[in-house]
Amino acid sequence: MSDIITSCLQLQKNISTNRIVVKEINGCDGSFIVNCVISYCIKQNSPLLIVSSHNSITHYHNVGLRMNHNLFKSCEAGVIDYFDFGDATLTNIMEYAESDQLLIDVLKKIEEMQRNHDTVNIIFDGITHLLDLQYTLQEVNKFCSEIIEIAAKSKNPFVIFHCNDVMEDDANHCLANLLSHKAQTVVEVENLSSGLSSDVSGHLTIKYPGNKFNEEHIHTVDMKPKKYLYKLFDRGVKLLAPGTV
Repeated sequence: MSDIITSCLQLQKNISTNRIVVKEINGCDGSFIVNCVISYCIKQNSPLLIVSSHNSITHYHNVGLRMNHNLFKSCEAGVIDYFDFGDATLTNIMEYAESDQLLIDVLKKIEEMQRNHDTVNIIFDGITHLLDLQYTLQEVNKFCSEIIEIAAKSKNPFVIFHCNDVMEDDANHCLANLLSHKAQTVVEVENLSSGLSSDVSGHLTIKYPGNKFNEEHIHTVDMKPKKYLYKLFDRGVKLLAPGTV
């Protein structure tokens, strides 16, 4: 069931540094997309670095068991690596280290994996939490650009930034927009405006701003987004066309 998500994200295509932004609109939980991508990387034996300020590795592992994969085994095999940004922040505070050191450590982690693998994919889960840790909007935006620049040294990797998007005058909204301008694919996850439903979990909108540079779309003036309803299950997600439920 997770294959439909990875197909929408175009992970199977040989795109040079496929940049993907997942936006959680007004507090909607879009972590299922991250879990689907982790599952894809494990099945494909594709090296992945998970940088998270949002969920623990135990959380990803427990979700993965329901999706029939074992994250800990993949970590032991060196295919998946995990950087706990929250735990590293606490250590940083206790040692009175410079806050910039954490950002440098993440970039070093990427380069370390690249020495062992031709391709290193990256997920940053909860990038907007860096604003809560008193990093400025400029610092976070520059950090994301540096991640993309270093990722490009690999062979056709993907980079996913998972962020929150709330009020228009909020710094989170500004960061989400800045990242969207860097992205080839933008995924927006939103709750149902009508409230909770037993048949549908929410709305999923997928935009492909990067496609406007492709030869097949160069004469297309208005790129139409793909809109779905989605239903979450323990083992994945199902996409539905609007109006079918």
